[in-house]
Amino acid sequence: MPNDMNNRTKPFHVLDGALAVPVLARGGVLAIGNFDGVHRGHQALLEVARAEAGRRNAPAGVVVFDPHPRVFFGPDLPYFQLTQRLQQLRLFDRLGLDLAVVLPFDTALSNLSARAFADQILLGRLHAAHVVVGYDFNFGKGRAGTPATMRELGLELGFGVTIVEAIGIGGAVYSSSAIRALLARGEVAAAASALGHRWRIDGVVTGGARR
Repeated sequence: MPNDMNNRTKPFHVLDGALAVPVLARGGVLAIGNFDGVHRGHQALLEVARAEAGRRNAPAGVVVFDPHPRVFFGPDLPYFQLTQRLQQLRLFDRLGLDLAVVLPFDTALSNLSARAFADQILLGRLHAAHVVVGYDFNFGKGRAGTPATMRELGLELGFGVTIVEAIGIGGAVYSSSAIRALLARGEVAAAASALGHRWRIDGVVTGGARR
């Protein structure tokens, strides 16, 4: 991961996306996505957001959804989430972001059209000046919005948009699903290489039979 991960000089803020963003956090550059794993591809996208924020002298932030949309739409289906929320927020902090906005993913949000999401959430609630999304980002009801849609909405509504292309190595794109598959096969070292950090689980250690 970036060398500045442990050289944090500014405070990191976690904001409830159900509320309006405070004045000091407005006009920011926001990367949007699920960022499960915060792997090397995600890190490259977040670095683009940080660089753009630096050019604008603006806050650099990230917008994530809670619960993960897959969990919302399939609550009874098994889903292997790479990073728990607290782990994810720690990684965002270590990557030098200024803030993380956690948007509650509920029925109301899932029913917003792509345009309504951009207008009501990105502008009306978060006051974003610029957004950064990945090449495979979808948003809005039925996942109808694409990166191209976001670019068009940015031109219409007055915010900047950067689309980050696929990041990978040796012809393989870094992806959360691929990392899940590596871990399922027990290829922990390969998963750590793709993540850019060690995969870990948080939990409570309890006493056992002491054998």
